[in-house]
Amino acid sequence: MRFGVPSTIAETSAAASRVAAAAAANHARSALAALLLIGSTAVVTPPASALDGAAIGACLFANCPVPLARCVTDPTCAANLLCIQTCTGKPDEGECQIKCGDEFSNDVVGQFTSCAVSQKQCVPQRQDDGSYPIPKSSALAKKFSPEVLEGDWYISAGLNPAFDLFDCQLHKFNVPASNKLVGNLQWRIKDPIAGTNFVTRYTVQEFVQDPEESAILYNHDNEFLHYQDDWYVLAFKEKEYVLVYYRGSNDAWDGYGGAVVYTTSPKLDPKYFPELDAALRPVGLRWDQFRTTDNSCKARESKLEEFEADFVLVETRVASGIQTAEKGLVNELVKDVTAVESELVKDVTAVEQELVKDVTAVEREIVKDAKAVESEVERDFTQIFRSR
Repeated sequence: MRFGVPSTIAETSAAASRVAAAAAANHARSALAALLLIGSTAVVTPPASALDGAAIGACLFANCPVPLARCVTDPTCAANLLCIQTCTGKPDEGECQIKCGDEFSNDVVGQFTSCAVSQKQCVPQRQDDGSYPIPKSSALAKKFSPEVLEGDWYISAGLNPAFDLFDCQLHKFNVPASNKLVGNLQWRIKDPIAGTNFVTRYTVQEFVQDPEESAILYNHDNEFLHYQDDWYVLAFKEKEYVLVYYRGSNDAWDGYGGAVVYTTSPKLDPKYFPELDAALRPVGLRWDQFRTTDNSCKARESKLEEFEADFVLVETRVASGIQTAEKGLVNELVKDVTAVESELVKDVTAVEQELVKDVTAVEREIVKDAKAVESEVERDFTQIFRSR
């Protein structure tokens, strides 16, 4: 039997690798764009200089072909891919990527992210650069209880533009146990296509109080990207404000962080600025680094109308080709996925053809051997009868 089948299988693998590598060289950065923000937890890629684009692209094509194919053919996920192109080389590249993920987010984006980052680890984790160190105990508020945050609170000011500065950040907290805090969070994202329209995001987060340090709350054991947030309460005034400094980690980024001011009123009273500044100094921050948010929460569309409008706008403005240059990039990505599939089909067909040839050859050999055996038996019987 020939050794054609093993060599053909090897050729199949090599062909797929060549196609994947070629596609990755051109579009790895685009594929990495489908990363998103959930709650206060961000997913961003490491700096471009730290990435091996070919390796990441090859990993995505080899390990996440279905989520990637769905992403580049889904209007919202494709828009995410397009958006990231505008971030390349910007001083705030990381923040820009996060903004893209927040503006264009759906289940398809989430599935691709989970595969690329958590399941197959194609994207290396961005390491902690020390920007948000753990505060010393002396910087924390004393005798804080989760019950202080029970009820409706607004984030009226924030530090990090990527995570903290959204409109209509109404968070409703309840305390199921003396050491637990559950927040039903909502915030608005201005629709990047619809202009004055917006999309409202929702999530639920659960915190457990540190048994030793009352001002520390942990949000751990989350499934998505295994993210975890640690809250540090720096100061509070009951029924007025709570100043929270936080840092977190997930499969994509270790050590992200920020700080927010919760208030029972949509607007923060300026009279608290001096004491907030004093509470921030021990962690190396100043009040003038913060910006206030818009919690006017003007009348919004119903969830159904909001969803339909957003979907239609994304499809018509993005998928229809108004952004022609970016659409061409998506088309190229689709071509690459199709090329991979075509090459695999061709090579699988070649494998089948080789198998058929080999099976046929075996059958022919068996037939020949059977005929030879029959001939030998006939000769043997003839000689026996003649000898008698």
